[in-house]
Amino acid sequence: MLCHYPGCSTRGIGEDMEIATKNVLKELGVNYKEIEGWVCCGTGVVDDASPLGAAVLTASNLSMAKEQGCSKVFTACGICAAQLKFWKDRLENEETLREEVEEVLKAHHMKLSTDVELLHILDIIREKFDESKVKRSLYGLRVALYPGCGAKKFYNFYRKEDVFKLMREVVEKTGAQVVSEVEGCCGFPLMTYDKKNAKRLADRVVEKSLDAHVIVTMCPFCQYHLDTVQSEKAVWHLHQLVGYAMGLSEKEIGVDKHANKLNF
Repeated sequence: MLCHYPGCSTRGIGEDMEIATKNVLKELGVNYKEIEGWVCCGTGVVDDASPLGAAVLTASNLSMAKEQGCSKVFTACGICAAQLKFWKDRLENEETLREEVEEVLKAHHMKLSTDVELLHILDIIREKFDESKVKRSLYGLRVALYPGCGAKKFYNFYRKEDVFKLMREVVEKTGAQVVSEVEGCCGFPLMTYDKKNAKRLADRVVEKSLDAHVIVTMCPFCQYHLDTVQSEKAVWHLHQLVGYAMGLSEKEIGVDKHANKLNF
């Protein structure tokens, strides 16, 4: 069974991403269920404060998924994907860590299981989406690819795949043209204590997007940050672009919630 790990952002700044996930996968004929009782993946703050705590959060999510009959778990958040993959691999390869986590879960009447395949929504789109599903050709639309640090880590580091190549293959099926592949942090992690440099990093991403109509990402935090600190370009999730090409409305893919509208 395919199951969905939404991630915390879907209850706030990533609401648009979740709307798109539901409607795009429905249009592609993909059935799935949300993991009941899922918790935060623990990236960032929990990692810094308690590595064991972060490991327990991943273990809890994967164990709940397995108990609920999930064989595959996907998320649309690149940061969540990287975090879950990082701790899944460590739990499977580090006996001492695994034993410590098992003790914590046992106290909460849970049994550790990491036997599920982790996916990003990009994997599902690559399998299910092709040119035959395009109802609104995006020929002439110029796209800058910006996966975000988490998605790049998930694909390039953990899976040894080129995330830009995978994204490009999908975008080109919509008829759009890729004009830039953008590297570097967007600055979101700095927003709480260094807004000046957070804005500087975001501006650099926009500058590197060249003459693109839209910056396409796979991270809700990148999308929110880039969309709210500048007024030059639209910033969409990859699966929102796919949904738009399949004929879904802006409301159905959640981009009506964005600050910058697509000028195309």
